[in-house]
Amino acid sequence: MLNFYRLPQDYLKFSGNDRLDLINRLSTNQVIPLDKFSCVKTVLTSDKGRIIDLLTLYNLGDFVFAACSFNNAKAVLEHLDKYTIMDDFTPADLSGTHKTILFFGDKAVEFISGVTGCNVSGLKESHFLVTNTHDAVISLNDNSIDGIEFIYSINDKDYWENLLFSDENISEYGLQEVSGPDYDIKRIELGIPAFGKEMSELTNPLECGLNKYVSFTKGCYIGQEVIARLDAYDKISKHMVGIKINSATLPDMDEQLKLTTEGKECGFVTSITDSEKYGFIALGFVKTIFLVFSKEYKLKYKEGMLDCSIKKLPFTT
Repeated sequence: MLNFYRLPQDYLKFSGNDRLDLINRLSTNQVIPLDKFSCVKTVLTSDKGRIIDLLTLYNLGDFVFAACSFNNAKAVLEHLDKYTIMDDFTPADLSGTHKTILFFGDKAVEFISGVTGCNVSGLKESHFLVTNTHDAVISLNDNSIDGIEFIYSINDKDYWENLLFSDENISEYGLQEVSGPDYDIKRIELGIPAFGKEMSELTNPLECGLNKYVSFTKGCYIGQEVIARLDAYDKISKHMVGIKINSATLPDMDEQLKLTTEGKECGFVTSITDSEKYGFIALGFVKTIFLVFSKEYKLKYKEGMLDCSIKKLPFTT
């Protein structure tokens, strides 16, 4: 069986001679040089080192195509505009003009290669492909969900949807759409931070475990001093963790759920779900000074307290 999930994202276009240089000065990863048909993920950060968004940049030569979190393009553009002074840089909001489908499962590479005629088997995380017809972008999903991201223009929706989801492909590959709630379960099980939940202006990239998108050698960028200091002096104040909840019922996430240990508040919950594999589990943050995996913790909510334990991510049996 081959699963697919329609990944909600916003899209941007960056033009101008300074497009890569500006993004490099405003985000955590090494963006330059970025060759044509190369891609990179980088975190836009505030001057306090907090997360504005996680961007995926695709260099198409004449411009950079970028994917950002759903409903966050406006905030990204406002942040970029704040720091654009004399730069030759023209951003554009392309939200609503493209769609992303994430295919994951053992046959994802075989499926996309066969449908598009592209050699996906040799694709690296740092590169992407563009189809010979109708210009779809094919890239590897570089988080714990091993899969292929397929981005196409809504102008070509009928072409790609009919080709990808033909009766023959559905029969041969057992294509199965994953719902938003079911995808969220998998995301939480694997410990993947989501924007608006784990990733926000209340957290920084190191707290969210996004270290692989942070260069500690590239030099200055907005928020760099804060992030470098946190890393150099081991001053990260809280860490994203897994939480196993020992309960017969699931607390309501409409209220703010707090974590306590030894009677002291030590953290909070950001995502919670009912996993078939692991039972009631959550993602959240625990203050570093209280983070001991062998400790006993409690989840505080309006109905009282629940016993819970802190787990390393991803969750394991």
